[in-house]
Amino acid sequence: MTEKKQTYAEVVAERDAYKHELDVVKQDRVNRQAKNSVFLNLFMRKEYQLQLYKELFPQDTTITENDLELVTIDNVLAIHPYNDLGLLARGKLIVLAEAQSTWSVNIIFRLADYYYDSAMSYLKMRKEDIHSSVKVDIPDVEAFVIYTGKKKVEKDILSLNQEFFGGDPDKPEFKARIFHGEHKGGLIEEYMGFCRVWDEKVLPAKTMEEKETAVLEAIELCIQKGYLKPYLEQHRGEVEKIMMTMFSPEYVKMASDRTERIKGDIIAFRSLDIPEAKIKENIIKRYELTPTYAQNFLDDDSDPDDSRPWAL
Repeated sequence: MTEKKQTYAEVVAERDAYKHELDVVKQDRVNRQAKNSVFLNLFMRKEYQLQLYKELFPQDTTITENDLELVTIDNVLAIHPYNDLGLLARGKLIVLAEAQSTWSVNIIFRLADYYYDSAMSYLKMRKEDIHSSVKVDIPDVEAFVIYTGKKKVEKDILSLNQEFFGGDPDKPEFKARIFHGEHKGGLIEEYMGFCRVWDEKVLPAKTMEEKETAVLEAIELCIQKGYLKPYLEQHRGEVEKIMMTMFSPEYVKMASDRTERIKGDIIAFRSLDIPEAKIKENIIKRYELTPTYAQNFLDDDSDPDDSRPWAL
């Protein structure tokens, strides 16, 4: 049977339909990213770092803001695939990661990798050299995950050893506490409530006008419900600006163009047989990427991670 050849008009129509589909996917990822930026904007503030610490470690009644040091956090309006926070408190490194739309036990690797990145940042801040003959001082780690998606999670503790090595005592261990479902109490519950309102109100909006209305309604509803109320009331204009910026066509195009430039650089470097380590070092420096996210680009020639919010 002879295959019917497409007319020029059909080819153009198919191309335009595909482009529209891509635009919808990109916009949805940017929609979710606004929620990411609220996470970053919230936890870069000392008062909320202290509130979070007290919630995680209620037994420590003498901690103050002066005891907390932010080791790593991403810029508020930078596009990243996920949210991670590294906080140093009295020699202890707290690693907090957020999982939004998807859940996988593989997140334990991300946490372990992020602990490494945070520890390296910590040593750099202390001007300690890992290549020296003197053993460096690495802080203890406490790892946590906030899961804001709808999938039911059956456990509260995630163990690298149990999940991947069957509890073998000779294999490495790394554990994280999981906050999920109807978690009760404090700042974590409020943030999870904010995320639920966001998903309900803002994600379904299609047009720019609908999105602007949905953002204002979502903020107002969160204040009424007591979700991040002091933060939203005090920084309402800033939060609105963050959210609205994420929806702008200019921002979507900027993010898309930057992704393509990174991919183009990787292809060009590989064509010159430049070692992968050097390529990674180059794109980290040129585009100010985290090591983990740069590796995502190197591991996948397509989008670094289709299951997470659109990210650079």
